[in-house]
Amino acid sequence: MNVKNSIIVPAYNEEKRSGKFIPFLLDFIKKHIPKTEIIIVNDGSTDSTAAVVNAHIKRLNAQKFAKVIGYSKNKGKGNAVAFGVKAAKGEKILFIDADGSISPEEIPCLLKKLNEYEVVCGDRTSARSKIKTTVFRKITSFGFNFAVAVLFGYGMRDNLCGFKGFKKSVAKEIFSDLKDRRWVFDVELLYKIKKKKYSLHFMPIAWKYVGNSRIKMFIDPIKWFFRLISLRWQIRNYR
Repeated sequence: MNVKNSIIVPAYNEEKRSGKFIPFLLDFIKKHIPKTEIIIVNDGSTDSTAAVVNAHIKRLNAQKFAKVIGYSKNKGKGNAVAFGVKAAKGEKILFIDADGSISPEEIPCLLKKLNEYEVVCGDRTSARSKIKTTVFRKITSFGFNFAVAVLFGYGMRDNLCGFKGFKKSVAKEIFSDLKDRRWVFDVELLYKIKKKKYSLHFMPIAWKYVGNSRIKMFIDPIKWFFRLISLRWQIRNYR
């Protein structure tokens, strides 16, 4: 297959939540976006994520364009995406969360925008976005984006949306030496994009909160803050 697009899905213990999303994604791509590969990266899951996803691929006869890759020990979402980028063959590379918070129906628009820009990011802060979330997540998101603005010096936008696309050359460049391999890697990506002056577009999307979040109230936001400070120091000399 002559691959034009690569879709990376980082997955860690998504045995239950991926049950609806993965079949929807496989079916949607098969029907609407030809010459596209789907790479599901199993980030050291301790449940049956890999087996469940492979069963969906086989059932929907998607072996020609979809596959599961990964490793045995959990290394973080950032590492999973970088692992997928390394394996990707498409001229356009994007990643999307496995929990179903973002519909595959958003993918064609992002791919189209990549004809105009080198990087396209989903933006849940836009007035045109359709968001269904909780009060806690709204407060956490605002605080996180504010901290990023102060520490990294760029305006408050949606730093953590799990839906981003890149021209192939850009993806290979900025993922080649990722410092943060877990939850704040998106901040590093945006910082590098700004420094390299790649053309960037924030795209309004529909997004909904999916239950069973792994975010621990109060504890994780504090961890993120200190990790942001550490990351800022690590990439202080990036050019």
